[in-house]
Amino acid sequence: MQIGSLIERLESWAPLRLAESWDSSGLQVGNPERKANAVFLCLDVSEVVLDEAISHGAHLILSHHPMLFTPPKSLDIRSKTGKLVHKCLVNDLTVYSMHTNLDKVTGGMNDYVAKCLEMNDISALVPSSTEGLYYKLVTFVPPDYREPLLEALFQAGGGRIEAYEGCSFSSPGEGTFFAGEDTSPFVGEKGKLSRVGEMRVEVLFPSDALQKGIKALKSSHPYEVPAFDIYPLTLPKSLQGFGRVGTYEPPLPWASLLARIREVFSLSDLRVVGNAVDPVSHMAICTGSGASFISQAAGVAEVYITGDVRFHEAQEAESLGLTVIDAGHFALERIFVDLMDAWFEKEGLKSLLKVFKSTVERDPFTFIHGGENH
Repeated sequence: MQIGSLIERLESWAPLRLAESWDSSGLQVGNPERKANAVFLCLDVSEVVLDEAISHGAHLILSHHPMLFTPPKSLDIRSKTGKLVHKCLVNDLTVYSMHTNLDKVTGGMNDYVAKCLEMNDISALVPSSTEGLYYKLVTFVPPDYREPLLEALFQAGGGRIEAYEGCSFSSPGEGTFFAGEDTSPFVGEKGKLSRVGEMRVEVLFPSDALQKGIKALKSSHPYEVPAFDIYPLTLPKSLQGFGRVGTYEPPLPWASLLARIREVFSLSDLRVVGNAVDPVSHMAICTGSGASFISQAAGVAEVYITGDVRFHEAQEAESLGLTVIDAGHFALERIFVDLMDAWFEKEGLKSLLKVFKSTVERDPFTFIHGGENH
């Protein structure tokens, strides 16, 4: 499968427009035009991970954390970054990263964790703003040409709303026009006012696909000069965004929650801020470093699961009466490899590509109890 085609499918699910401005999601290094027979999944791209990917004969590495998080000023192959890039190029490896766009998208990292923890009534903890991100493209077409037009608009990236695809609205009406002598009307007659039955077709487009949608409209519309309108939209709060909040009904006993967290993330130790909540009715989660959202979590949940909680952030949680479970950055984001493995299965791509998951990645932190590491 061509790597570029696979990237298009990944970005149709988790578009780069969802990534934060400080993030570096997307193509890191390599050639999207080459074909791949094997994909390697990992949290971070390190030398040992690259060696593991090479041993599996992988052509594409999908990582959660960007390999080139900040643009390098040089690529001295003696430096850490230079060594990684050099090894990728020498071994014809392409690296693509899905970071904050995958954190925020529907069905991404946070939804996956919420599902694993069996939460209900799930919504975004910090919804993404939709202002300036979406447009409604409206055109008018003879009824017999509606389906080919819609197919072209969907292929151009239109009609996607959260996890739904092929979304549109059509309504019948009457169009009028006067065709001059220098025209070649598809319907109607020159030199007179024509009235024709038409369908009004409406399709939602993200901002980065709008121009492609207009091009598809013009090329697939039967009229010599198709009429169309573009409406900028500000939608209600998105289901996409950082973190998730959900419920347990019936409420979940504290001991059962801790056992579930340990099982899902393969953990033996947890850091907890605040008192045990027994039972738990409302819980929030944010994979990775979500301590900056403590105030938002306190407004909607009794318990908040995240990583990288610092001293003063823990004090803030205590003052707000929020119990925080710090499961660690690595454990909360290592699930990337399982999420993406499931995505390849769901998309039916495992018949085209071998998919490998890194087995050498480790949490850099260990816990010492009574002189023994855990």
